[in-house]
Amino acid sequence: MAKRRSVLWIIMFIIVIMAPSASFVLLKDYVDAENYENRNKIERPKLSFGNFDTFPEEFEKYYNDNLPYRNQLVMLNNSIDYFGFKQSSSDKVVIGKDGWLFYSSKSDYNPLEQSLGYWKYTEEQLKAITDNLIVTKRALERRGIEFVLFIAPNKETIYPEKLPDYYEFQDEESSTEQLIKYLRENTDIRIVYPYKELIKAKEDRPDLILYRKTDTHWNKAGAYIGAVSLAEELGVTMPGIDEVSFSQVCPLKGDLANMLNIPEEEGEIDYNIDYLSEYHTTKEETSAGYLFYTKGADQRDLFVKRDSFSTAMAPCIATQFENSVFIRSEYFKQRYISEYNPDIFVLETVERYLPVLEEFRVSCIDVSVIQKDTESEIHIKPAFSEERVLYVTLEKVGREEKLIQELEPLEEEKLFYGKEGDTGEIKISVYDDPNGNELLEERIIQY
Repeated sequence: MAKRRSVLWIIMFIIVIMAPSASFVLLKDYVDAENYENRNKIERPKLSFGNFDTFPEEFEKYYNDNLPYRNQLVMLNNSIDYFGFKQSSSDKVVIGKDGWLFYSSKSDYNPLEQSLGYWKYTEEQLKAITDNLIVTKRALERRGIEFVLFIAPNKETIYPEKLPDYYEFQDEESSTEQLIKYLRENTDIRIVYPYKELIKAKEDRPDLILYRKTDTHWNKAGAYIGAVSLAEELGVTMPGIDEVSFSQVCPLKGDLANMLNIPEEEGEIDYNIDYLSEYHTTKEETSAGYLFYTKGADQRDLFVKRDSFSTAMAPCIATQFENSVFIRSEYFKQRYISEYNPDIFVLETVERYLPVLEEFRVSCIDVSVIQKDTESEIHIKPAFSEERVLYVTLEKVGREEKLIQELEPLEEEKLFYGKEGDTGEIKISVYDDPNGNELLEERIIQY
């Protein structure tokens, strides 16, 4: 490593001293490098009696962090790592073939390993995700809302041939395919996973690239194919990729290139789609998401709980519905369903975020536990105030005397009081009828 570093500095010296014009070309991409790291610099420490012993160390950290041209030198060093030695300066980025970069963050479910079948869901995970989706479907359909799960394929799933040769498939069935198979065998949930459509487009239209080479996301061509697949599931026909025109544009620097802190390599491609210009669509951005209005389109209102893969897909699918709203997952609140009162609810997620569905559901009830000095207050109320009456039972989990409340209507907020020192779990069963025949949801809460 030390030897390679010495070589790097020799190369930098030669570039600057022997070829100043070339060094200018290389360094011109670093003019705004002071902001590239997207972080707060360490502030200059002030000497006081409180930090007298640690001040030298604090000042050294401050000096190293604020060294003149530090960012530019770091970026230049990373560029030499990448362009000169094809080595990644980030453990979250894998350098593939032909300028392609891939995402491999272990803290973000490692989509590279996920797509190659390195891991599978456990039976408990499959059941948890399935239960949440079933409850979500029931809660929405009770309000007359269609429910569709849309899964955007990982970039690594569609372009595995661009990965380095040392990455190989560990299992022909990925965890995503495992989950979809499980859902289709055990539920009637509508699922859109445009894997086959993207692979077919890649084979039929080799002139089109469907994902960004230096970014984690699909580009507008890939997003359009996703939108066509979703529209078809919703009963709307959109032209295929052979019926629309794609004009190449140069996109902004990709997020993976940003992680490597390198200038954009030539070859990144995105597109404009002429078909979209035929629609009179207006867009409004709010703090929570996008609102679209398309005059004369399908009059069903569309609601999409989304991640970043809908950024490119939203303008495509929005042309097909008069009113559509796209709310990012981190800003989603269940009350938005009542506020927008959609006809269709699409839960959109890229496949690497599918494990998050273990923790997400649209619920029929709102539950909160408030700890008092001597007891716990468990508040239970309908999640949607305008819906027809729910019926609930309450029972303690793992106790001899389990039943707390027999089947009763939940027309307004109910309270259960846990006595001092009494802790445990309570199962709340929610029914759609007064006889307890149509189970909607079960919730287990700790108190």
